[in-house]
Amino acid sequence: MDSNEEILLLALLIKRRYRRLRRQRMYWVHPILEMREIHGHYFTLFVELRRHEKKFLNYLRMSISSFDELHRILKKRLERENTQLRNSISSEERLMITIRYTAERKSSVQQ
Repeated sequence: MDSNEEILLLALLIKRRYRRLRRQRMYWVHPILEMREIHGHYFTLFVELRRHEKKFLNYLRMSISSFDELHRILKKRLERENTQLRNSISSEERLMITIRYTAERKSSVQQ
């Protein structure tokens, strides 16, 4: 066997081993992420924040009515389809996460 054949054989063995390692997933979706709709930030905090205008304003740096209007405008662009394997992140949740991230970044830059 010449050196080119040895290199080719070695590459093939490495590729097979890599495929085997790649297939051995422990989870399709990690259990922590499966519980997102029960214990997640959006599903616990956001519902409570909507009941308290001042807390909502402090947390997202906008009023509830402004958030709802912005969501109405952006909803079509933020929506994703649910699949058989998992539910997508709702447009409202996407918007809340984005605004909160932006609000945090802005406040940390100002300090």
